[in-house]
This record gives sequence, C-alpha cells and structure tokens, in this order.
Amino acid sequence: MIFYLIYVSSAVQLLLDEELLLLLRQSQTKNLNLGITGMLLYKGGNFMQMLEGEEQTVRELYATIRKDPRHHNVLTIITGSLKARNFKDWSMGFQNMDKIADLPNYKYYIKENLTLYSFQDDAAQAYEFITGFEANNR
Repeated sequence: MIFYLIYVSSAVQLLLDEELLLLLRQSQTKNLNLGITGMLLYKGGNFMQMLEGEEQTVRELYATIRKDPRHHNVLTIITGSLKARNFKDWSMGFQNMDKIADLPNYKYYIKENLTLYSFQDDAAQAYEFITGFEANNR
C-alpha cells in the first residue's frame, strides 16, 4: 500500500516564477531520492500538495515541510492509503494555477484561492481535485 497526504499552506510572500522553478527542482530532486511522488499546485501565494510514498518517509518529509520558513498556515487536508500511486511518473508534478486561463474541469477552483479551507470540510473533493491534474496530463 502507498500512503498519501494532502495539505495546503500559504507562502509568506508571493513567489516569482524563478523562485517557483527553484522550489520545484529542489522538491523533485529530494523526492526522487526519497521515493516520493506527488503534485504541487500554486495559486496567488498559496500551495496545495499531495505526497505519495512509504508512510514513514512521507510523514518525515511533511514534518520538514511544516518547518519550512517560506510558508505558514500549513493545514493537513487528508491522509490515506492507495493501492497504486496517482503520480507514479512524477517525483513532483507542478501547476502554477495563476497561469491557467481556462481549464473547464477546474473553473471554480481557478477563481478561488488555494488556501482551500473549504476542502477541510470535504477531503474527498480535495483528493479528486489534485489527482485530476495527473489524469488531464496523460
């Protein structure tokens, strides 16, 4: 079984494209070494991320992420087990939602802020939302 965790957080300041690219590259390298896969979304200074892998490794990485001074208001949305990874080919997929002009399946979310505290009330919706990015990129 594969363990997964989805969380949201807010950056302490808006990130430039170059800063997002550096963050993505660092995440991809670290995750590849740890056997972690997942997806990172960014919108208007907020993040949503799904991590997949061995449970202890995911939990340890998440503990490190929670201490990262580049963001705050880290909120766990959902954890669980999977039979197979959603993002098996991505050490870390990424989507800057500020750059999306039109994506019909995500029209509501594109207009919303990725603090997504509403997902806290419907964690299954958060799961469907973030895993949909892999499905749309096959």
